[in-house]
Amino acid sequence: MTERARKAGEATPEGIRLRGTSGDMGRVFGRARRAGIATLYEKRLDNALRQARALGAAQVSERALLELARACAEITQRFDPEGFRELEGIAAGCGQPVEEVLAMNGLTDLRDALAWGAAEAEGCTSVMVPPRASETGAAFAGQTWDLATDNAPHVLAVAREPSNAPRTYTVTTEGCLSLMGINDLGVAVGTTNLRTRDARPGVPYLSLIHRALRCESAEEAAQQIEGATRAGAHFYYLLDPSGALFALECTARRSRRLRLTAAPFVQCNHCQVPAHQSSEADTPERSSRARSLRMRSLMVGRSTLLRAEHLREAFADRDGGPQAICRDDFSGISTNAAVVLEPGVQKLHACLGLPDRSPWFEWIGASAAFDVSS
Repeated sequence: MTERARKAGEATPEGIRLRGTSGDMGRVFGRARRAGIATLYEKRLDNALRQARALGAAQVSERALLELARACAEITQRFDPEGFRELEGIAAGCGQPVEEVLAMNGLTDLRDALAWGAAEAEGCTSVMVPPRASETGAAFAGQTWDLATDNAPHVLAVAREPSNAPRTYTVTTEGCLSLMGINDLGVAVGTTNLRTRDARPGVPYLSLIHRALRCESAEEAAQQIEGATRAGAHFYYLLDPSGALFALECTARRSRRLRLTAAPFVQCNHCQVPAHQSSEADTPERSSRARSLRMRSLMVGRSTLLRAEHLREAFADRDGGPQAICRDDFSGISTNAAVVLEPGVQKLHACLGLPDRSPWFEWIGASAAFDVSS
């Protein structure tokens, strides 16, 4: 990737650039975002506890969460020692126990394993565009990231320049590993949350994505996720410059991969694989299905082939109010970020905030605009 970036507005995106070993990058990240990490951990813990109690969960406590996080830590370290060294570095840099940092990174998975329940309004909207549906003939994909409104101030762009792996350009939150992004080989990965009853101690989803972004192809990245002892259910999309585009639906114990070649594919927060549907938990079906239908109508309703700008427009769509693709603090949930990933030109489009009013930035390589000394 070239070392340049363009922005679609005057503001500078919030972000950080990290360099060196995994441990070095983690320590710099933890030190630089120490206050924000502590605040985000407390927010996520408080939200999870309040939701669980409101939904009638019998036993909810920080102690139970951290006990599960410690069990996940051992499995995660075996799965990806490099990624775990970064988690340990973040913990050392911010002065918090590693189990708290891991719990913050994997809260949706750990919450499912503890059967705490979740707010009906939660969820993201993703769309994948195969080569035959793309104006350029190259596959691309994107998504919104919707979660608690109070998480929005903690969203940032992270450019990682590891000493022994591809550079990565991602959108995530303070103190967290990769959520959605691309590496400098053009391998791109994103996710939407699912909820199934087979959640267990295992590798949280951000650690899976972080590992996938060190891969050299979408095929290799998919195999890493498929072969892991996963903590919970998630949908992953994976693509690369060869045109490979995979829709990978996973429960904690099962997975099914589909290679996309023709029509756009939409995924929100309910399982579409019949064999997985019987194990779904209290999935936010009303919101998820409404967003799926709306996104499909926006994608198939066009008379032309699709390009990145069409996804950016769709992610800003407010039709449907509380069930909209772009949501502004409905039941405490907002669209806190969105991305469009174009491996063919190694480009990440990102919006850090509500897509209908926040500026979009286009990164082609690491941007000095969010550089932090390391």
